[in-house]
Amino acid sequence: MEPIIKDLVEKSGTPEILNSRFLQLINSLSGIRMLSNLGSLYIEKDQLIDSMMKSIIEYLEVEEVSLYIQEEISLNCIANLNWEQFIKNESSINNKSSSYLLGEGIIGKTAKNREVMHIHNCNTVDENMVAYETNGQKVGSLICAPIIANDSILGVIELSHPNPCHFESWQEHSVVIYTDLIGLLFNNLKLMSNMRNIVDARTEELRNALEESEKLRARYEEMSVIDPLTKLYNRRYFFTEVASSLARAKRYSQSFTLLLMDLDNFKDVNDTFGHQCGDRVLISVAEILNEFTREGDTLARIGGEEFVLALPETNNEGAIKLAERIRSTIEGYELECKENTIKINISIGLSSLSDFKKDEIQEDDIQVSDILRKSDLALYYVKQNGRNGVKSFSEIP
Repeated sequence: MEPIIKDLVEKSGTPEILNSRFLQLINSLSGIRMLSNLGSLYIEKDQLIDSMMKSIIEYLEVEEVSLYIQEEISLNCIANLNWEQFIKNESSINNKSSSYLLGEGIIGKTAKNREVMHIHNCNTVDENMVAYETNGQKVGSLICAPIIANDSILGVIELSHPNPCHFESWQEHSVVIYTDLIGLLFNNLKLMSNMRNIVDARTEELRNALEESEKLRARYEEMSVIDPLTKLYNRRYFFTEVASSLARAKRYSQSFTLLLMDLDNFKDVNDTFGHQCGDRVLISVAEILNEFTREGDTLARIGGEEFVLALPETNNEGAIKLAERIRSTIEGYELECKENTIKINISIGLSSLSDFKKDEIQEDDIQVSDILRKSDLALYYVKQNGRNGVKSFSEIP
């Protein structure tokens, strides 16, 4: 900033000139302050570039400004703005298509030498070196300044005006300050972009980890309540879930029945046909039982070949009819396994809330295990009397 002030003072001969120079200094400082403020804003690259271009047009008495960014060995124009476009508030992004190789023309030489090039009168310079026109008219004067950050060349800023000898030393010094700030802004933008990319990557990793964790959690919960062979609920889930169903039935004086089911002579299936066929029998029975299960019922495998079905809002009579349908369906089922035809039967015992005294129900003393115990007694009766049958606890002699 000191060279700018010195230049203005040296050229000040009259109060009018001094006042004009002072206003130029104020404008230059305003532009620098505006650029500095951009560093504190969270804006995208194109918005940052457009703001920088408009600042240079507004505060440095420039007719046209272009921004070239280095990509490998070439410098490509990515933004261009002239005074007329500035007045119309048009965007500076990508409205001029030109590029130079490193060391080619004034743009390329500025980048290669990393020094400001000030062409006071373009009419007296080799046209091949200037090689620049605006709206069909040759440029009178221009300044090219390198943009450097972390000792690396990022690009070049080119300021031009149709009049020869338009730019003075204060503008040249100002451009150096501007390009230093622009280099810092670009570098900060790159750092922030890298930081955002890192944050986005870490966020994606975290999201994936959370999704995987959720899948594992769901899988663990499923494994803890699902029988891995039949995919029915297991004993743990059954007692937890059915306890709530039983509590609601007692509270609202509703019917509630349990069906305890056991495959007949299942050990013979394993011994005769092998455990693989035995597993297929269990899977098939589970599929059949699922077909008889309504929404709100709870079906589970609670032992090797033992299944239980909780039937809320189902009385003893309705449960017996359902049990008989299950028994007859399984009796008529045939499974082909290893070129063998396997036929199976099932015994079913059941018990309902109606098998208990009213005061027991009202005092809330009845648990799932109590109903299951009576269902087991009914099942034992069926087993002792020929198997392949249905018996309610209330029917036991």
